Amino acid sequence: MERIWNYVHYFIYQFERNASKIITYPITLIFDLIYKIPFIINVLKKKNSSPQEIRVASENALNNRVYGQNIIISGIQMGGLIILLEYGLFNIFQAIIGKSLIQIFWEPGSPYKWIFIIGLLVMPWIINEKLLFKNDKYLKYFDEFDKEPKKIRHKWAWISFGIVVGILSFFILSFVLITNVSMD
Repeated sequence: MERIWNYVHYFIYQFERNASKIITYPITLIFDLIYKIPFIINVLKKKNSSPQEIRVASENALNNRVYGQNIIISGIQMGGLIILLEYGLFNIFQAIIGKSLIQIFWEPGSPYKWIFIIGLLVMPWIINEKLLFKNDKYLKYFDEFDKEPKKIRHKWAWISFGIVVGILSFFILSFVLITNVSMD
C-alpha cells in the first residue's frame, strides 16, 4: 500500500510540475523581454545576479522536492483524496441507515461540526504521515521512481490516474446513492 500511495503522490507531483511550467510560460516570456532592457541588465550586474540565477531560484521555489510549492500542493492533494474517500464512506453510511446525519453536524452552534471537521482531517494526516512524510520517506521513493524505465513509469502513471479518477468517482457516486435512498 505504501508503494502505491507514493506512486500516486509522485505522479501528482509530476502533474503539478508540468502544470506550473505551462502556467508560468507566458510570464517567463515577458521576463525574458524585460531582462533585455539595459537598465535591468545593469541593476542585475550590480547585485551580482543574472536572469539565469533568477530563473534557477524561481525553479527551485516551485519544484524543490523538500519545500517547493509543487510538493506542498501535491501533499495537500494527497490529503484531499483521503478526505473524499472518508466523505464518500460517510455518505454510504447515511444511505445504509437511511438517515441524514450531516444536518446534526451543521446545526447553528453545534460543537459536532468541529468534531466532524477534525475527524475528517486527522485520518489523512495520520495516513500521509505514516506512508509519505515521516522521515521524508517519499523522497526515497521519488528517487527510486526517477530511475525506473520509462515503460514502468508510464504504467504507474496510468494506474495512479485510475486511482485518482476512482476516488473522485466513488465520492460523486456516493451522492448519487444518497439521493436515491429515502432519508428520515
